[in-house]
Amino acid sequence: MAWASKQMKPGYDIPPLHKGIMTQAKMEAYSRLEGEVSIHTDEELAKKVGLPGTVAAGMMLVDYLSQMLTNFFGTGWIQGGKCAVSFILPVRPGDDITARGVVREKLSEGAATRLILDVWCENQRGEKVTAGTASGLVY
Repeated sequence: MAWASKQMKPGYDIPPLHKGIMTQAKMEAYSRLEGEVSIHTDEELAKKVGLPGTVAAGMMLVDYLSQMLTNFFGTGWIQGGKCAVSFILPVRPGDDITARGVVREKLSEGAATRLILDVWCENQRGEKVTAGTASGLVY
């Protein structure tokens, strides 16, 4: 069931999506291709390039946002969604990640209304690790 409606006003906090603790196993399941070594799966390589250790793939966080937006918009996300984000801080094993969003504005788009949101993923300290904008259609 989608939550979005044409009556929503700017400032509405959409239902967050708590994804829980990031683990190395989750990062490897998402990032590992047979025989491939990367900063997401190899501690030594990550440290060699100046990171404190392995980090989650940025697209993993975009997928978390997309899941939250699918829950919120339903088919209005799948058939008309747009998203642009920046990666701000690395996500490490042990970080507790939640996707969040707030309605910024709404625009008429034919028979539909486009809700434009500020979206982000944050860690357990409330630090934004990924942030940007997203929008979807409400019919």
